Amino acid sequence: MIAPGDPIEQDALRVRHEFLDMPGLTVSVPQVARLFGLRSEHACAILETLEREHFLAQTPNGAYHLAPSHFEPSHRPTRS
Repeated sequence: MIAPGDPIEQDALRVRHEFLDMPGLTVSVPQVARLFGLRSEHACAILETLEREHFLAQTPNGAYHLAPSHFEPSHRPTRS
């Protein structure tokens, strides 16, 4: 049986998927909160975690985008 993940983990997975699906995506904390229906604090925590994991990078103006290392072909998801 597969147990559902913690809601925070599920939200982080959704955010991660969007960045992989749209590698050129650059968004701010308020935009992520609005896009995923999250509280701003929760969106900020997810983005900061993904940045610490080197999945995302932060621009000088505070927006987030996929870290350059994830633009390599080996990191891109395959489509069926």
